[in-house]
This record gives sequence, C-alpha cells and structure tokens, in this order.
Amino acid sequence: MSNTDSRYAGSRSGAELLHRMVGGDGEAAMSALLEGFQSRHPGVSLGDVTDENLSLTVKSRILKENPPDVWVEWPGKNLAPYVEAGVLADVSDVWTDAAMEREYLDGPRSAATFEGTYHAVPLNIHRINNLFYNVELAVEAGVDPSSVSSPREFVELLRQVEVETGQVGMLLPMKNPWTVLQLWETVLLGEHGHDVYQSVTDGEAGRHRRAIEDALDIVSAYADLATDDALYVSLTDANERFIEGESVFFHQGDWAAGAYTETDGFRYGSNWDHVPFPGTEGRYAMNMDAVIASEATDNDEAVEAFLRYAGSADGQRRFNQKKGSIPPRTDVAMGQFTGFLQRQHEDFESSRSQPLSITHGLGVRPEQLIELKTAIASFVAERDVDAAASEMVAAFEQQ
Repeated sequence: MSNTDSRYAGSRSGAELLHRMVGGDGEAAMSALLEGFQSRHPGVSLGDVTDENLSLTVKSRILKENPPDVWVEWPGKNLAPYVEAGVLADVSDVWTDAAMEREYLDGPRSAATFEGTYHAVPLNIHRINNLFYNVELAVEAGVDPSSVSSPREFVELLRQVEVETGQVGMLLPMKNPWTVLQLWETVLLGEHGHDVYQSVTDGEAGRHRRAIEDALDIVSAYADLATDDALYVSLTDANERFIEGESVFFHQGDWAAGAYTETDGFRYGSNWDHVPFPGTEGRYAMNMDAVIASEATDNDEAVEAFLRYAGSADGQRRFNQKKGSIPPRTDVAMGQFTGFLQRQHEDFESSRSQPLSITHGLGVRPEQLIELKTAIASFVAERDVDAAASEMVAAFEQQ
C-alpha cells in the first residue's frame, strides 16, 4: 500500500475519495465525474486516491479509526458487514432532498437501502444478462436469437449452429470462476424465474436445490459444446475471438461491448447485436458501483455535496458516457450515448425487475461470494453437479 499511504495525510484538509478506477474507461469516467463536480463546487476540496486493493484498504483504515470520507464500492449485500459494524453514514437526506427516489427504479434503490435507511448512492449500472451475437453468422446458421425462450432450449440452438456452420455456437471462458458463476446465475434467472432467484439469494437455497442443480446441468451442457480449450480461455481472449467471428454467440456483461465499439468494421446492428439471455426478457440483472460515506467523516459538507452530485443527472451522464454503462437514474439525457447504451437504457426503464448480481457481490455477502466462487472452481474442474449444488446451497444459506 506504499503507493497510496503517502497521499492520505496530505488529503485530510478536505474530503477524501478512495476508489479503484485506475486506467481505461474507469479512470476516464472518474475524471469526468470529478471535473463536473469541481465545476459545480469550485470551493469544495475533494482529493481522490486510487487503490486497486480498495476493499482491503478500507477495512484496514476503519480498524485504525482513519476511514476515507467517501469511497466507491459495490452496493447491496456487499455492504452488509459495514452496515452491521455501524461505520457507514446514513445518506437518506441526500435522497429525499434531491428528489432522487422517484428517478431510481426499485432495483437500484434496494441495493442502496438497509432496513429502510439509505447507505449508498448508485453511480452506474452494468447489465450482466446480455447475449451478444454475430449477425452474419446467425443468418448463415439460420437461427433467430430472439426466438429462444429458455436457457435449456438454447442448448438445442447451439447444437443447430454447430451442425449448420461447423463452428462453435457460444464461446465460454472458464479460466476464472467468476465468468462461469455469472453464466450460472443468468441461467438460474432465465430457467426458473425471478422469484426463485430472489429466494435463493435470500437464504432459502435448500428449497430450490433442484433449480440450482438444473442450472448447473445446463451450464455443463454449454461447456460440452464450447471450444476444446475453454478451461484455459479468459474473458478478454474470448471477447477478442468473438470479434474475430469464432462463434455466433457470447454471453457477458455490457462491458464486453466496449471492445466491439472500438473495433473498426465491427458495427453495432449490422455486424453485432444483442438480445437478453434466453428466458430473462424484461429482467435487467445488474452489477453497479455506488458512492458510500463514512459515518466518522469530519467533512460533512464536502461529502454531502459530492454525494448529491454523484446522484445527479449531470454527474451520472458524465460518468456513464465514459464508463460504457448506463445511469441508474431514469431522467438522464441519453442523446450523447452510443446506440447500444441507448437501447440498454430503454430496456432498463421498461424492465419488470432489476435483480442484483450474485457474481458481483450485490446479491450475496462477501464471505458467501468467496464460497460460491470456490464451488464453481471445483465444478469447472470436476463437473460434479451434485457436489457443486451442495456447496452452493451451503454458501447461500450462510448468514
């Protein structure tokens, strides 16, 4: 932590923002947000400190009674340990005074609240239940991606693609367990519905063991139809291979589309497109970042000013344009966003529900997420559905 410790002392004269957005679209997004904040509040001192080990650093500094004033973290159940320890500020006034509540849908609001109290301001939303596809290859295979009604039915479509084109239907990166866990939760949502998904994340996984097993079985079927080297393929590698036309389909969060828009000759709508993953139509499964504040801050006015700006339409427009995500507010002008993100925002506004992602820590506590990734790592290596289901049920029911 030596690269950041030296900066902490110098930033204490004003409010301190700690985040992990270093390089790429994350850094560009944070720079745009801070530039907008300073233009609105030129008299407020706000120093930002970057740290790639943010969660560990925050926990360490809380224990040392020297927490950052504000930091950026996943909301939802990921914040439960902080709330239980009483170290997060109650930011409800920001929501009521700024009239933000009416501009946020239920999903983002629920990720920010604990027992009726707001402890976070969601900053952006990434959708995880996207199914990207190569338009030309889909036509060649004679398949309509929007016609598939369930994850189980999608298995048959992938087999059809292989027969018709001789190519793999869907690339499946399995090098890191989180990509497989993300696919599993999307399959669970699509095959068994939002009520089962919510019940599983609420600690009632034992009641739904068969659904958990079924989703694992479907993921295993996808793996059987993946490339021979799938166990060694990373997300970045798989995304590049999808761009090169190695598969018709690719399931991933909307962050994958950043590489598509930056690739010459790979145009949205004509070369690549997307639909909700089969069975998840009308659901906007979310990963998001949020701004949270320490209960022990000495810089109340500066912290409140930044929280209000982070939750404002202007702040979210600036941040999300650069981040390649959509604003959690529904009243942000989308005219300067890409066509893909404009369509994502339309889907978000019209969605029936906005489930909180398991894989990205919103739908489960940190210790549960560790156990779930461990279970999936074993499943990837051994493909033992029964054993993996037992481990996952135990993880979900750990409270």
